[in-house]
Amino acid sequence: MCGIAGFVSGSGASADVPTLAAMIATMRYRGPDDTGVWTDGPAALAAARLSVIDVAGGHQPISIDGGRITVVQNGEIYNYVELRTELERRGRSFATACDTEVIAALYAEHGESAFERMRGMFAVAIWDAPRGRLVLARDRVGKKPLYYMQAGDRFLFASEPKAILAALPRIPDIAQSALLEFLTFGYVAGDGAIFDGMFRLTPGAVLTLDRGRAPRVERYWTWPRDSDVGVPDDEYLERLGAELDEAVRIRLRSDVPLGAFLSGGLDSAAVLALMARHSSRPVQTFSIGFGDSEYDELAAARVTARAFGADHHEWVVTPDCVSVADRLAIHYDEPFADAAAIPTFFVAELARPHVTVCLTGDGGDELFAGYLPYAQALGRSTTATTRGMRALAGFGARWLPAHARGKGRLTTLALGPEAWFVWRRTVFPDYLLRRVAQPHLLASVTEVPETDAAMSLAAGDGPLLSRLQRWDQQHYLPGDILVKVDRATMAHSLEARCPLLDHRVVELAAQQPSWRHGSATSTKQLFKRLVARWLPAETLARPKMGFGVPLRRWFSEGLIGWAREILLDRRTDERGWTDRREVARLLRQHEIGARDHAKRIWALVCLELWARQHVDCARGRERACA
Repeated sequence: MCGIAGFVSGSGASADVPTLAAMIATMRYRGPDDTGVWTDGPAALAAARLSVIDVAGGHQPISIDGGRITVVQNGEIYNYVELRTELERRGRSFATACDTEVIAALYAEHGESAFERMRGMFAVAIWDAPRGRLVLARDRVGKKPLYYMQAGDRFLFASEPKAILAALPRIPDIAQSALLEFLTFGYVAGDGAIFDGMFRLTPGAVLTLDRGRAPRVERYWTWPRDSDVGVPDDEYLERLGAELDEAVRIRLRSDVPLGAFLSGGLDSAAVLALMARHSSRPVQTFSIGFGDSEYDELAAARVTARAFGADHHEWVVTPDCVSVADRLAIHYDEPFADAAAIPTFFVAELARPHVTVCLTGDGGDELFAGYLPYAQALGRSTTATTRGMRALAGFGARWLPAHARGKGRLTTLALGPEAWFVWRRTVFPDYLLRRVAQPHLLASVTEVPETDAAMSLAAGDGPLLSRLQRWDQQHYLPGDILVKVDRATMAHSLEARCPLLDHRVVELAAQQPSWRHGSATSTKQLFKRLVARWLPAETLARPKMGFGVPLRRWFSEGLIGWAREILLDRRTDERGWTDRREVARLLRQHEIGARDHAKRIWALVCLELWARQHVDCARGRERACA
C-alpha cells in the first residue's frame, strides 16, 4: 500500500526532482516505511511505501528490462504469486518477491491488457520509455484513488489531490458543479474532482498519454448487468461460497500482521468466518461503539468474535471525538460528510498498533441487495391511483414553506420509487438545497444533482432493484464507501482489503437476477442462505443496523455551539457558497428540537473545515495550518 505521484513534461524538459519530492511528501502517512523518487528525461515517478509484501526488497519505483519499464503502485495484486509463476514459465526472472515487479513484467509481456489479468486493488503508473508513454490504471471497482490534471505543459497525477496541488503555482478554482453535488449527497462522485481541471481516473479504466497527444481513457472492465435467468440456487451458492473463500484466502497473503474490522452484521462476520478457516492463530478483530443502544453493535460484535475464537479489541467513541473533524479534513482531500468516517477513522486507529492490514466487509450490501431502502423502494408500487395521490401530495408540498413542519414528509409522498431512493441518499434534498446553496452554484448545472440522478434511474433499463443497485455500485460505492475506508485507514498507515469486492465475486453476484437477491419484504436473500452455513444463529437473526453515528444526540448535547462557531464565522460566509441566514435557521431549528438537521449541519461543518485545510492553507493565508 502506498501513495504515488508523478508527472510528464509535454515540452520534453527534464523533470525536476524538488517538485516530485514535494508532491510525495504530502502523502507520507500513506507510506511511512520508504520513499522513492525517479526521473528519466521528461518523466517523474514517486512512491511513499507501506511495506506489506517483500518488506525488505520491494522498494519503489521498480524498473525492469534495463530501465525500459518503470512502475509505481498503490495497492495489492492478490494473485501475484500465480502471475509470477506464469511469467517465469515464459522466461522472466525476478529480482524481488514483491507484486510491483510482477506488474512491470506483466505489462512488458501484455501491454495495457495486463490489468485484465490482475486480481486486486490498485492504482498504477507505468513509464514505458521506448514509446515515451505514461500509463495509468485503476482497479475495477475504485478501491484505490488516482487523480490527474493537465497544468501547463505538465501532466500531473497522484493518489490524492493535495499532491497535485503541491506542484501547482496556484490553487485551481473550486468546481461549482462538484460543490453542489457534495451539498446534495455529502460526497463528490464521478470523473470530476472538486478542483477545476482535475479529474479522477474512472474505476476499471486505463489512461495512456503519448508524446504530443491528448490523454486517452479506455475501460477494461465495467460493472456486469444482472442475469435474466440465473443458475439454480444450490449450484450458485456452492460457487459463491467457493469464490468468497478464495477471495479471503488470497487476501491473507502478507508479510506483516493482519486483522479484521468487525461490526455486528453479516458481511464482516462472514469475512471473519473465512479468515478463521485459513488462519493457524486467532484472528485479531477490531470494533467501535458509541455507548448508544440505537447505534452500538459492540455486544453483537463481541458474540461473533467469541464464536470464532478471535482476539478481540474494542473502543467506545464519545461526543468529544467529533473534534476529530479537523483531522478528517486533512486526509479527505475533497469535502466528505459521511459521518461513518468517524468510527472508521477510530477503528483504524485502534487496529494500527496491532496489525498493518485489515480485512473488511465492505461491498456486500451493494452486491447482494442488503440496504433497507432497496426493499422500501420496491414497496412503493406505481399505479394510476398512486400516481394521482403522489401528484396531489406534490402539489401540496410545493405550497408549504421550505422549513415548515411536514414539508419533507409530504414531499417524499409525492415521489416515485426511483426519486424516493435518491432522496434517501441526499443530505440536502432539492427544496432545502435551493434555500441553502447560493444562486451561482445552482446556475452552474442544468438540473440539480438529485433530479438528475432520479431521472437517470427512471430512464434506465432493467428491473427496479437492478437499477438501484447499479446506481449504488457506480456512484455511492466509489464516491462514498470506498473513499471513506481508503482515507481513514491510510491516515493511520493501515491497509484495508475488501474480499466481497473481489471482481470474481462481483461478477458472480450478477449471475443471478436481482429479484433473487432481494424483494419488497426481504434483503440479501441468497447471501443469508450462504452465510447461514458459517455463522452462529444469533448473528444471523440480528437486524441490520449499519455503521451509523448518533450525530443528533451529539449535537443536542452541546456540539451545536461548536458547529455554530464554525458555520457563522466570517470566513465561512465570505466563501459565497451558502446562505448564512438559512444556515443559522438550520442550526436554530435543530437546537430547539423543531427539526433534525444533524447530518446537514455535519456536512456544512465538514465543508468549511475542508476549505480551511485545502483552500485557505494552499493560498497561504495567515493562520495556523495543520
